[in-house]
Amino acid sequence: MSTAERHGASLRDEYAEMTRQRIVAACVETLEDEEADDISMAAVAKRAKVAERTIYRHFRTRAELFAAAGEWIEDNVFSYIPFTSPDELPEIFRKLCKRFDRHPHLARAIAMTRAGRRVRAGFRRHLIDQHRKAMAPLVRHLPAKEVRQAEALASYLNNVLAWNAMREDFGMTSGEIADAIEWALTTLLKDVWQRDAAAARAGKMENPQRKRAAAAKVPE
Repeated sequence: MSTAERHGASLRDEYAEMTRQRIVAACVETLEDEEADDISMAAVAKRAKVAERTIYRHFRTRAELFAAAGEWIEDNVFSYIPFTSPDELPEIFRKLCKRFDRHPHLARAIAMTRAGRRVRAGFRRHLIDQHRKAMAPLVRHLPAKEVRQAEALASYLNNVLAWNAMREDFGMTSGEIADAIEWALTTLLKDVWQRDAAAARAGKMENPQRKRAAAAKVPE
């Protein structure tokens, strides 16, 4: 391939990526602006100023487009905040509340609409996985049922759904919501720690009893 051909190919790739990003941004803007429970490809194409068939050259399915939109939102709007300990969650949620306030229509859309739930599915799975890893040191001795309950509660308190429900149903400000979630998370984590410690003590007491019982069964 000649230098001119390589340059031409590079320009085509750059233009294709720009078009792809414009389509993704248009999808996010459509989600933020429309109250509909779904997003049509025609509406996205109109906002992106491309033909509908152009969208399908970049995204084979609606699911692919929504996944890309979810990644764009996570990277550019609500920005995933990494954490390693559940003790960090109240402060993280407080920061997220401020970001939700800057984009309230988009936050509500990803919380309440069918299209929004599909868009956020990817980064929700990522967040749930992070909650599971962060909670692991606190739930080492709990039964599986209680571990699932603790993970689920921590994950869904640290959630745009909580922000939206408290904002719309109770008229709470982001600061009030963050305070309430901090209270709930702190109470939950304290209870989980106490339950795990009790389970650990019970396990230590049970082991010697098992050993004595096993020794008693050994014939002389």
